Amino acid sequence: MSYRIPLEGGLLEARMIELVKNHLEISVSQDVSDFDNVDCHIYSESTADGYDVYMCTNDPNQPSICEDVYYYDNDLPNAFQEQIRYGDRTFYICDSIYEDCYFDDTLLELFAEYVEDIIENDELDITLEEINYLKKEYELEDEEANSTEVV
Repeated sequence: MSYRIPLEGGLLEARMIELVKNHLEISVSQDVSDFDNVDCHIYSESTADGYDVYMCTNDPNQPSICEDVYYYDNDLPNAFQEQIRYGDRTFYICDSIYEDCYFDDTLLELFAEYVEDIIENDELDITLEEINYLKKEYELEDEEANSTEVV
């Protein structure tokens, strides 16, 4: 789904999330039917004595206790970012964890981190109006405008 926005009020967060996901070529599903068809799984489990722990794993059948299990759910957004950096592109994130851990905010942080690359990505469906808005909003200067090269 593509969002077209009037830019007077700013770029909609949903559009920013869409752009960063497209730029990074990632998909995030909260549909449990996708659980077996993703690179990375983020969900919760219960211990034998009734405590909740949180998983971020590439192999839910044999998770590594010391690498994939988190005691605090607020560590999961950072784990998600690391998995993106490691090359994972498809994610299942349990819907309650997605909401409770503010994964939309994490995607917005990634947008801010990659905004220059997003603007320069010719394969994204981004309008000139959006590009100009982002350049102004993120105080990005046109390289051509600042060039001292004489033509």
